[in-house]
Amino acid sequence: MNWSAQQYVLAVVATGCAALVLRLFQLHRGANPAMTWITASLGVLTASLVLQFSVVRAAVDAVTTLNTAGTLSNCGTLLAAACAQRGFLHVVRPGARSSVLRWTSAVVVLVVVLFALVPSNYEEVLAHASEEIQVPVTSASGYVYLVALAVLCVGLIRASWAYVLIAERFSLRYGLIAIALAAVIAVAYTVVRISAMVTYQLGVVVPAIRGNLIGNLYLTASGLVFLGIALPLVGGRLGLDHLAHWFRVNRSYRRLGPLWRALHAEFPGLALDVPTRLAGFRHPEHALYRRIIEIWDGRLRLRPHLDPTAVPGDGAAEAALIEDGLRRRTTGRRTRTPSSGG
Repeated sequence: MNWSAQQYVLAVVATGCAALVLRLFQLHRGANPAMTWITASLGVLTASLVLQFSVVRAAVDAVTTLNTAGTLSNCGTLLAAACAQRGFLHVVRPGARSSVLRWTSAVVVLVVVLFALVPSNYEEVLAHASEEIQVPVTSASGYVYLVALAVLCVGLIRASWAYVLIAERFSLRYGLIAIALAAVIAVAYTVVRISAMVTYQLGVVVPAIRGNLIGNLYLTASGLVFLGIALPLVGGRLGLDHLAHWFRVNRSYRRLGPLWRALHAEFPGLALDVPTRLAGFRHPEHALYRRIIEIWDGRLRLRPHLDPTAVPGDGAAEAALIEDGLRRRTTGRRTRTPSSGG
C-alpha cells in the first residue's frame, strides 16, 4: 500500500481502537452475551487491520514466512464476522443455537493448513507492488477465505437487519445499518478479489480490479463496522437520540396541523388556548398529546355527521373520515342511524 493508503488504514485503526476502548469500558460496567461477542469482534477486527500495516507485515513475515501476516489478518476477519453475527443473534433470537463459530473455526484451521502446504504467488505480488496494475495474491487458502467470508457476511447482513427492525434508538438503528452496509461492501470485496484471482490465473488483465479497488473495499467495510459499533455508544452522549426523537415528535405534531385547524375552525372551543408557533418546538411531546386529544374531542362532536359505514383504519383513513364529517356538517347532512327509521 502507498503512503496515503497507510494513512487511511491508520485512521480506520484509530477509530477501531477508540470504539474498542468505549466498548471495554461499557463491558466493565455491565456485560451481556451480545455485548461480549460484539466487543470480541471489534478487538479481533482491529488486530486484523493492524496486520495490514506494511511495517507490521514486514516484521511478522521476517520471523515467519512470506504472507503470514496477511493470512493471520484474513483469519482474524473471519473470526470478527462470526463473533459479530453471534452477538446480533443473541439479541434477535435469545437462546438460539448457532454453529457459526464452530464452522468458522474449522475454516480458519483449513486456511492455515492450506497456507502451510500449498504455495502462493506472494513473491510475484511483492515484485509488482509498486506498479499501477498489481498482481493479486492468489492461493488455495485465499479462495477458501473469500468464500467463507462471503457466507459469513450474508449471515451478518440478515442478523444485523433483523436487529434494525426491532431497534428503537436512533443511534443504534443507524449503527446497525452501517454494519449491514459494511457487510454488503465486504461481499463485493470477495467478488472483486475472486474475479482478480481467476483472471490472473487465466492470463487476462482487467485493470479495474487489479489496482487499489480491493484494498479500498476492505478498508471501507472495516471503517463502517467501527462506525456502526461506536455510534450507539456516543449517540446518546452527543444528544443524537434525543434530537432524533424530538424531530419525529415535532414532525407528527406539524402533520396533524391542517386537520386540527379545520376542526378548531368548526369548533372554536376545542382548545383551551390556541398554541403558538413555537409550541411544538419547545415542548413537542406535550403539544402532540394535546393536539391528538383535541382532534379526538372534535371527532366526538362530529359523530352525528360521520359515515356509519366507514371501517376504522390508520391515521390517513381517520383523517379522511373526519374531513368527510366536516363537509357533511357544513352541508347540514346528518348520518342515518338504525333508530331513526327510514
